[in-house]
Amino acid sequence: MARRVSLHDVKTAIRTIEEDGGVILTGFSTVADVEQVNKDALPYISAIKANRAAQSLPPETTRCTRLFGLSVTGRETWLQQRPLLEIFYHFLRTITKPYHWIDDGVGNLATDPILSAASTLDIGPGVKAQGLHRDDFIWQKKHETEQERYLPDSDVGIGLLVAGVKTRAENGATLFVPRSHLWADSRLPKAEEAEPVEMDVGEAFLFLASAVHAGGTNTTKDSRTENQHLWWTREEVQQWSVAAQKQAGYLIDHPFLGYCNETDPIKLFRASDKT
Repeated sequence: MARRVSLHDVKTAIRTIEEDGGVILTGFSTVADVEQVNKDALPYISAIKANRAAQSLPPETTRCTRLFGLSVTGRETWLQQRPLLEIFYHFLRTITKPYHWIDDGVGNLATDPILSAASTLDIGPGVKAQGLHRDDFIWQKKHETEQERYLPDSDVGIGLLVAGVKTRAENGATLFVPRSHLWADSRLPKAEEAEPVEMDVGEAFLFLASAVHAGGTNTTKDSRTENQHLWWTREEVQQWSVAAQKQAGYLIDHPFLGYCNETDPIKLFRASDKT
């Protein structure tokens, strides 16, 4: 079963993630903020559902895939919380000292994680469970040997699910296999090893991309909604905070990766603000 740790107890949260592969973060959001993000995504979720119903398509998970741009609360409140960023940096920040600059007085280079996708998932009545999987397969990550303990720099991604409603096994709570982030790919999960991540509104489930998990089956008559943390216009991005712009990837990974017109993309946004 996924353990609960306060978002603000960063050291314990990190230790729990290293041991189990994931953790439920309590105190992640206020109920009011959850309701606001749900409200932000509702028009898009409703339109997708209406379109599917008009085509008599079977029920499936509905995704609002532009949440980072659509929800100020999701972008500027949820994902800019300092304790959350510290957890992200612990697992995903890359720090190196360039080989050919060792004697040139240049310090270490640091690459912070950037957003891969942000969406709202609405798991409606009758939606079946996903197959158990690891998210890092999309980067073709291999796990050739089983680990006795977590090794630094093992992961390429992190998932964050914020409960939009009370999530229980009956309404499709995410299934999670504790400690599966240490497994080799040759070890296949058994159905009974997967446990539902049951959360109250305001809690969030943070898990490593190497952890085995799946969306659950919704056997109720109600939807289960989770908000995961691209597509937007230049004008939209200009309204975001600099921190959010960088989180979405509008930055230079020093010294050279990410140039736009031979400068930092952030500078282009700031220059546009002055015109």
